[in-house]
Amino acid sequence: MQQCILLSHVFIHNGEKDKIDKVEFALEHWRKYNPNAYIVVTGHGVRPNIDQYCDHVIWPAQIIQKDINVGHPYLVSLGLQYLEQKGFEYVLKSRCDTVHNLKDIFVFAHDQLENKKMLVTQQTSLIQQVLGDLFLFSKVSLMKTIFNVNNWYPTKTGLTSLANNFLAQCDQPLWKDACIENLKLIDICKLRWIDFRSNWGTLKNHKDDILDASLENEHKYYWGVKENWHVWNELNECTHKLPHIVTEEEWYK
Repeated sequence: MQQCILLSHVFIHNGEKDKIDKVEFALEHWRKYNPNAYIVVTGHGVRPNIDQYCDHVIWPAQIIQKDINVGHPYLVSLGLQYLEQKGFEYVLKSRCDTVHNLKDIFVFAHDQLENKKMLVTQQTSLIQQVLGDLFLFSKVSLMKTIFNVNNWYPTKTGLTSLANNFLAQCDQPLWKDACIENLKLIDICKLRWIDFRSNWGTLKNHKDDILDASLENEHKYYWGVKENWHVWNELNECTHKLPHIVTEEEWYK
């Protein structure tokens, strides 16, 4: 099966050198850890120097304001349309200013999916009708359908729009039932998902460690830890989380 990765959710204004540095290093890591994947990146604003690590880049110079903080549905849709035209069946989606310290994460995600429609992680919830829009793995056709710009707005967050669109693709009328039946949830700690967005001040001094998967106390830099949304220890145990956030332990009990 052809490995396919879509990276998104970054916009860069003039003068935001740190954002450029984050994305450029992230793409170096993505390519090293996924040498056989077809990598597509979407973003907007100032374009970083990433072409040597990618197979295709969609990066308009003008920042698309209505995409920001609501899931970037327009740019994600452009990426998914391109991948559909290229004939890819499955896609792994993540942020292009983060990395996963897993070799061939597409293969890992496909193995995890089993008989479900989509692989998700925090902050997908069983209590609230929200679906995490940053890390996803599914068939390209499904992801393209639920990132439907035409029924995305009005919204304050992409998590609700994505959840509504996903529920419409399920036979179960209730959100919790649809999640349990159709989604496979995996904890962020198992994805080894390192967030440059919130931790670049420290991590920019540890690039070699990150590239070699030898970063000390890696769990302290996982997505959402800095914000105290979900915190993990070195044993991959969740030690703190927001009340509505669900872990594997709760999902599968």
